[in-house]
Amino acid sequence: MGLRIALVALYPAPGARAPGGVRAVAQNLVRGLRAYEDLQLEVIHCHSDVATSSIVQEDRVAVHYVTVSGRRVIPNTLKAIAEVSRLLRELQPDVVNAHAAHYAIAALRAGYPTLLTIHGVVRKEAEIYRSTLFDRLRFLLENGYERYALRRVRDIVAISPYVLGEYRERSNASWHRIDNPLPPEFFELPNREQSGQLLYPGTIDERKNVLDLVRAMAIVSESLPHAQLRIAGRTTNPAYYRQVQAFVAKENLQENVALIGLQDMEAMMQEYSRSAAVLLASRQETAPMAVIEAMAAAKPVVATRVGGVPDLVEDGQTGYLVQAGDVTGLARRTVELLQDDGLRLRMGQRARELAQRFRLERVASQYRKLYYQVARRSLP
Repeated sequence: MGLRIALVALYPAPGARAPGGVRAVAQNLVRGLRAYEDLQLEVIHCHSDVATSSIVQEDRVAVHYVTVSGRRVIPNTLKAIAEVSRLLRELQPDVVNAHAAHYAIAALRAGYPTLLTIHGVVRKEAEIYRSTLFDRLRFLLENGYERYALRRVRDIVAISPYVLGEYRERSNASWHRIDNPLPPEFFELPNREQSGQLLYPGTIDERKNVLDLVRAMAIVSESLPHAQLRIAGRTTNPAYYRQVQAFVAKENLQENVALIGLQDMEAMMQEYSRSAAVLLASRQETAPMAVIEAMAAAKPVVATRVGGVPDLVEDGQTGYLVQAGDVTGLARRTVELLQDDGLRLRMGQRARELAQRFRLERVASQYRKLYYQVARRSLP
């Protein structure tokens, strides 16, 4: 007899590519878990971005899109907890895998064995998102949810050693180290590198610090006028996006910086294939999918030494690490990589070797074993 698993997480719209982050992790994980005939998956995406509640069914996977009306964060989040708890009682899963603290609270209130996967360090992100009252209230609420969940959940997945170090002393739960999953296509990408082409795949906001990337490109272009950074991702902060655009225009970087927006999976695979390196200037990260995807695609990474990034990038072996805010250092390391074909190739090959631990089938297998453990059932 198999298990019914409720996976409660942010999830992409039907047929859409996840824009990164938790949505990408959840989409990849579901793809890996659906290979097991003993698992029935009930995916729950409860968010204000859902216009109309619906269910998308395919084989043993049902995705429940649950709408939450309104714009105010406090009522929305509280309503999400109530809606998810109600739906869980209808579905009666054997295990709930919550990918956010407030979803874990919903599962606990519904009375089901709960596994919490931690994707971000709330207190660190709260230090960055302080520009509006909305953000400050949002993170105050998230901190409260996190404290509640950490005290009550019995099993927690840490997606990186960094998460483990930040949270282990704050909970008496059993801790499990499982990496984020990545589909096999990334490991099979050929190298079709275009001279001087660089890639940033991710959200355009203050935490990702895209402004420092374009500042670095202003320096890179002085040595390598043909170099181009392609910024592939959505924006969640229009005001910040306008700052990036304004800097590009002011510094006449239109030939060196291309804002290409969120791409579908096929297009993103081509972006990775054609890039010489991947750049990140983040102020805070946990286990960024951009770095994991770059590693599997055999591309070196130049990134800031923040959060869990040093757990992924071997400085001098698979890329380079610089201090957050060191725009000159970021530019200098980027130029070094672009000027040394052999170095890029060696770093990329080493990165792909180290990325094997993120393979989809490996991660899905670890989660499946853990689900049976949390349900207190024996593997078939």
